[in-house]
Amino acid sequence: MYEGLSMKFGVFYQMPCAAEQSPAQRYQDTIAQVQLADELGFDAAWLAELHFNPRFSVMPAPLMVGSAIAQTTRRIRIGTAVHLMPLHQPIRLAEEAAALDVLSGGRSIFGIGRGAIPAHFQGYGVDQEEARERFLEGLEMVLGMWAQDGYRYQGKYHQADGITIAPKPIQKPHPPVYIAANSADTFNLVGQLGHNILVAPTIVTSQGALAGLETYRGELADNGHDPADRDVNVTVHVNVAQDERKARNGFEETINNYLGTLRGGSGRGSARAQTLDYETVLNEYAAVGTPEQVAEKLDKFKGMYGPDGFICWFNTGGMLPHEDVKASMSLFAEKVMPRFAD
Repeated sequence: MYEGLSMKFGVFYQMPCAAEQSPAQRYQDTIAQVQLADELGFDAAWLAELHFNPRFSVMPAPLMVGSAIAQTTRRIRIGTAVHLMPLHQPIRLAEEAAALDVLSGGRSIFGIGRGAIPAHFQGYGVDQEEARERFLEGLEMVLGMWAQDGYRYQGKYHQADGITIAPKPIQKPHPPVYIAANSADTFNLVGQLGHNILVAPTIVTSQGALAGLETYRGELADNGHDPADRDVNVTVHVNVAQDERKARNGFEETINNYLGTLRGGSGRGSARAQTLDYETVLNEYAAVGTPEQVAEKLDKFKGMYGPDGFICWFNTGGMLPHEDVKASMSLFAEKVMPRFAD
């Protein structure tokens, strides 16, 4: 069990858009909610990159959303959860991610992953079997270009011949790197590389997350990295209300919409969704209810996973009204977050 942690809390946005919703309104609501999160004291806003399925997401370019957020907030950090590294040209990604760090005054977080949805790779004309190699090449190149002028690299998929990018990130040596681990071998890889980690128990299962984090922390230590200096962030579905029934009933539609979009897709998430229903998500992967109940559930997750932060997904399937999301966030910040301070 892990005791005495001072917890960081973030907000997560995938930005699903139902047929009766408009992308413009979803963008406006998301930016407004992050403005509120900034005022309420949340640590970071995490923005997903997803493609080709509006019901699942209308946010293919999180850096653009992050740039808008940077101009309307003062303190909150702006992270990607995640850039799908194998789909990106690394030089371009290094330039654009550095620009966000400058625009935000050094508040960006570089979150990356390999990707797992076949339609993404098909749409971009990238062989999914190449994902691991492209991921490693891309990460090495981005960090190299941030660190050096006249950067040279000769890889299997990408090359750089004396490249100097501008601007460089404000944060030195670079913005913090977080890698999403949604498969057993990725926990191993992230530990070997020595980076921070993003974990979604809903996708990898509770046991998968526990086993994976044990592997990750072991690999960190074996490769000369102090686990205490690396952050573990765990994603949790959250809805808070003064009345338990309102919190539970209000969240059912948004979770069911999310599960429905997963089941209608392909890849690891789709297969996983076949085993999930609302009650399972509610009981095993969510913190929903009164402030006291939510705090109790998060304390349980804290004891299980030993995280440094929770990423709160307040509107998982995008179906909660904007005002309800704001009310939940506000109550969470007022009544739940203080219970996890030093």
